[in-house]
Amino acid sequence: MRDRLQPLAPLFGLVVYFWSHPAWAAGGGGGGDLEFLLLLVGIVGLAYLVAHLLLERVARRFGIVTGVEYIVLGAIIFQFIIAPLFPAESGATALEKTRQILEQLRPILVLGTGSVGLLLGSYLDFRHRDPPSTSALRTGAIMSLTTLTTVVALPAAAIWYVYSASLVSQITPVLLCVGAIALVAGDAPIRSMVSFLGAEGSAPRIATDASRMCSSFAIVVFGLLFCLDNSGPFVMQGQYAWIEWLAIHLVLGGALGLVFSVFIQQDLPDDQLLTVVIGMVVFTSGIAYELELSPIFFNFLTGVVFFNTCQYGGDVRSRLESIKHPLYIVLFLFTGAYLDLSVTLWAYALAVPYLFVRMAGRWLGDLFSNALPGREGMVPHLGRALIAPGGLSAAMALDFLTVYNNRYGVDAGPFLSASQDDVAIIYAGLVAAIVISEIVAYLMIRQWLIDTADVSSNRIRRDTLDAPSEDLT
Repeated sequence: MRDRLQPLAPLFGLVVYFWSHPAWAAGGGGGGDLEFLLLLVGIVGLAYLVAHLLLERVARRFGIVTGVEYIVLGAIIFQFIIAPLFPAESGATALEKTRQILEQLRPILVLGTGSVGLLLGSYLDFRHRDPPSTSALRTGAIMSLTTLTTVVALPAAAIWYVYSASLVSQITPVLLCVGAIALVAGDAPIRSMVSFLGAEGSAPRIATDASRMCSSFAIVVFGLLFCLDNSGPFVMQGQYAWIEWLAIHLVLGGALGLVFSVFIQQDLPDDQLLTVVIGMVVFTSGIAYELELSPIFFNFLTGVVFFNTCQYGGDVRSRLESIKHPLYIVLFLFTGAYLDLSVTLWAYALAVPYLFVRMAGRWLGDLFSNALPGREGMVPHLGRALIAPGGLSAAMALDFLTVYNNRYGVDAGPFLSASQDDVAIIYAGLVAAIVISEIVAYLMIRQWLIDTADVSSNRIRRDTLDAPSEDLT
C-alpha cells in the first residue's frame, strides 16, 4: 500500500501549496478554506486508491473498465451529498452551490485537463518515424478530416441553407467544440482489449497510433476555437485577431517547451521528476487560464516541443502515465458534477444524432482510406476501433463549459450568441454521448481485433481470462 501511495505524495504537496497559498495571501485561511482543502485532497486520494486497488483487478478479469460511471457518481456526490453540506446564498440551487464549490477546486481541474494535453503531446515523437507510424498518421488525418466535415461542415451548410449565414456564425463555436470532441479517439480501450485478448500483429499498434493522431487533430481544432473569439486582443483586432492568438499559442507554448527541456538535463529520481512534471503543468495551465486559452491545447504544444527536444522525455512520459488514472477519474467526477440535471430530457437525446453523424464520419474515413492510392500498411475497417471518447473528450467539454463559456458572464458573448442554458443543453447531450460511446467502444473494438488481429480462439472463448491490462481509462 505504501509503495502505491508514495508516487502521489508530490501531487498532494503541490496541490496544497498552489491552492492554499493564494487563500492565505488574500487574508483567508479560515475553517471554510480548510474544509475545501481537505475535500480536494480526499477526492484525489480516493480516485487514486480506486484506480490502483479496484479497477486494475476488474480490468484483469474482464478487460473492460470504462471510467464513465464516475460521471454519474460525480453528479450524485456533488449535487446531492456535498452541496447540501456547504452554506450558500439563499435560493441557490444544488447546481449553483456545486459550481461554487467546484470553483474552489479549480486547481485540480486545471491540473487534470492540462495533464491530458501534455500527455498527448508526448506521443508525437517526430524523431523516430517508421512505416506503421506513417500509416497511422495518414489514417488519423483522413479520419479526422472526414469526421470534422461530417459533424461540422454538413450541419453548418444545412443551417446556412434553411436559416441564414448569421446564425451559422453565431453557433460556429458550438459546432467547432462538438466537432473537436467528435474527432477524439481514446486509445485506452484498444490497449486494454489487446492485453485482454492477447492480440498480436501490426493492427493493434496502428490502431493505437491512429487514435492518438486523431486526438491530436482534435486538440488542434479545439485550440483554434479559443483563438477565434478571444476577448482581449493584443495588437490585431477584428476578424483576423485569431491569427495573433494562434501565434501566441505557438510561440509561448513552444518557448516553454524549450525552457523545460533545458531545465531537465539530468536523470532525476522518480519523486522529484513527478514534482517537476506537475509543476510544469500547473505553470503552463495557469498561463493559459489567465489568457483565456485552452489549457489542453497550450500544454499539448508545450509537450510536443519538450518531448522532441529533451533526452529524458521518456521518463517524464512514464511519470505522467503513472498519475493519469486518478486524474482521469477526477475529470469524470467533475464532468458529472457540472451536469445540469434540470435540463429537458430531449437534451440527452441529442446524443443519438451526434453519435450517428460521428459514426458516419468514421465510415467515410474508412471508405476514403481504402480508395486512395498507396494502401500498403493500411488496416481495414479501422474506424470501428476509433470510437472511444476517452478522458480527453470529458476534458474538452469541461474546458468549453468552464473557460470559454464563462468569458462573457451569464448571457451571450460577442461571437457565441447562446446563453449558458443553451450551452448546458449541448453539454448534457455531449456527456450522454460520451457515456454511450465509451461503453459501445469496447464491444466494437473487441470484434474488430478478432477480425483483423491475431487472436487465439481459446482467448476469445475464455471470457474471464486473467490477463494484465495496460490502461484503465
